[in-house]
Amino acid sequence: MSRGIDISHNNGAINWSAVKDAGIEFAIVRAGYGQIEDRNFKANIEGAAGVGLPVGIYYFSYALGAADAEKEAAHCCGLLQAYEIDLPVFFDFEYASEQFGARYGVTYTRELRTAITKAFCERVRAGGYTPGIYTNVDYITSRLNWGELACYPLWLAQWPHGTRLISFGDVDEKSVNTKYGKPVIWQIGCGKVSGILTDTDLNYGYIPLPAKTLPHRPDACLKPGDKVRVINTTTAGGVRRAKLYGSNKTFVVNYDCYDVISASGNRIVIGKGKVVTAAVDAGDLQKVR
Repeated sequence: MSRGIDISHNNGAINWSAVKDAGIEFAIVRAGYGQIEDRNFKANIEGAAGVGLPVGIYYFSYALGAADAEKEAAHCCGLLQAYEIDLPVFFDFEYASEQFGARYGVTYTRELRTAITKAFCERVRAGGYTPGIYTNVDYITSRLNWGELACYPLWLAQWPHGTRLISFGDVDEKSVNTKYGKPVIWQIGCGKVSGILTDTDLNYGYIPLPAKTLPHRPDACLKPGDKVRVINTTTAGGVRRAKLYGSNKTFVVNYDCYDVISASGNRIVIGKGKVVTAAVDAGDLQKVR
């Protein structure tokens, strides 16, 4: 059993080093919704991978039919090509999806929801990824033909304590609902995690996690003259930003690669040549080989 989170741009800029130090062992990152990329997808997947966390994906659907779901899956697979995906790619179709469809006159039946789900999952499989389904007991029992979908890994959303904030210790990981097949992930509720300013969904994982090798060592490995890339960035209005060292303030990330000008412990001053751009936490930098 492992402990994980699922996140999107709604969680803002994330300090992934602090998240890992808090005991989080995996992350499920939203890649997008409809035909739109989550604006923090790149920052989140690179930030999580940059501290060695295994990564899975979820994609929120606004599909009106199976053809739309295939297009969403194709868009999702395109976003993932540059990254190593360790855990399944989960399809997320829920109440807000149906509210959107109702505006276009769509009446969702068990058969239609099931066909939409299958279409997404099989397109993801054809793209070389393991498909999975994020859903809840209401959908399993009342809104889907679950017998046709039970072959896909299940990420079950079932919050024992409702919407109140919790910690992992509030829920016994052994009490997971296995009536509909043992889920690979159980979303247990919402709580606080160091490194994330917003409330965050908490999950227990029952799937083997791959051993990850850190792509960089954030402490002693950086020295003046090294080339580095800034990770843990967030993008808004087409502008990438990252946190300044020891502060919640940010700076604009204008370049893909920076020079290390000075290094003192985790405080790394970066810039171009001798022109200083910012002081950055070493955990937010990746050495360019």
